[in-house]
Amino acid sequence: MSINATVLMRRFMTKVKFRHMEVLVRLCELGSMRRATEALGMTQPSISQMISEMEQLMETELFFRHARGVEPTAATLELLPVARRMLSSLGEAAEVVANRLGDNAGLVRVAASEAGLFGLVHPILPEFARQRRGVQVAVNLVHGGATLVAIAEGTCDILCLREPNVVPEGWVFEACRPDALIVVCGPQHPLAKAGHVTQHSLGGYRWLMNRVDSIARRRYEEMHSAQGWPDELRCHVVTHIPEMTVRLLASDPYLALLPRAIATPYLAGGQIVELPCDIAFPLSPLGFLWEEAKATRTTKLFVQALRRGALAAAGEAGRQAAPQ
Repeated sequence: MSINATVLMRRFMTKVKFRHMEVLVRLCELGSMRRATEALGMTQPSISQMISEMEQLMETELFFRHARGVEPTAATLELLPVARRMLSSLGEAAEVVANRLGDNAGLVRVAASEAGLFGLVHPILPEFARQRRGVQVAVNLVHGGATLVAIAEGTCDILCLREPNVVPEGWVFEACRPDALIVVCGPQHPLAKAGHVTQHSLGGYRWLMNRVDSIARRRYEEMHSAQGWPDELRCHVVTHIPEMTVRLLASDPYLALLPRAIATPYLAGGQIVELPCDIAFPLSPLGFLWEEAKATRTTKLFVQALRRGALAAAGEAGRQAAPQ
């Protein structure tokens, strides 16, 4: 009879150490007992013993042994990503605790959506790093529906994103800047130097597609349907990576819809151009979630930097909108 999950979990809780997981990960990565002993500073009998303990506990073989080294079994490959997450979480926990016990909480963990990263975090990070040399800033990118998972898992102090429909209990959302979808192209595109572009004329050029469930894709489909644009002008390369989108725009005569927050650094660098057209697709404002009541000194410093960055962006937008 096969072992069930409840029994296996109890065995893990009482018998497995982080060292077991480290050995398993290293053996998978290196494929050799000898190389694993060198990397871990352990003897080969010690490593063999730890693997044997895991195999007895799980009642299955974890590695195939052969003349060239070791090869993970199917069971090990299933366990491997979990083991890596455990070790990564342990490292993060050690860093958090060390900073809490050390220089008055010198670590701030920032999670951000792509728009939050480009629109809020990226603009302030260089100056913050120069001014706060003793502060460690750990920035992680979170995607789509998983944005609030970082709060649920307790892996962030600040979460930068669009205004969410639901705010977790105890957390507060502060809006920092408005955002909207804009039409962009590469600097060599025929429309790059146009004085004004109508929706109808946009249908004569090829478009990069956004992912199906995105706001940008829905807005494109609305224009496509209303203007009767031909289907053959769609480019069916769909990328979720801004850098890749920008490279495609720079190399071929495509158009694309991008949030202004994501496009801004590429517009400033001249890699892409915003087209002046009669399209207005406002998006939910960008801002950040934080648990003010439990915030450390370092978290508050980063929040202050985000607020200053929002004021600076608003001032710049006002200057650009003012008549010349």
